[in-house]
Amino acid sequence: MGAEIWAIAAVGVALAGLILSVNRNLRSDMAELRKDIGEVRERIADLPERMARLEGMFEGFTGRRTESSA
Repeated sequence: MGAEIWAIAAVGVALAGLILSVNRNLRSDMAELRKDIGEVRERIADLPERMARLEGMFEGFTGRRTESSA
């Protein structure tokens, strides 16, 4: 019966190590993903200003107003 106990304990330790390793990798991946999402949010926040600039350039080029600025 002693061998079975050691085998069960060894499997438990191996599973605990696997779970901890996966958890650490998952945390680092999530941190990287959060950083990437923050960068995307910053770029999206700039879009309205950039669109307005393009609309203004278009109005100046054509000499007429666009529908959104009418």
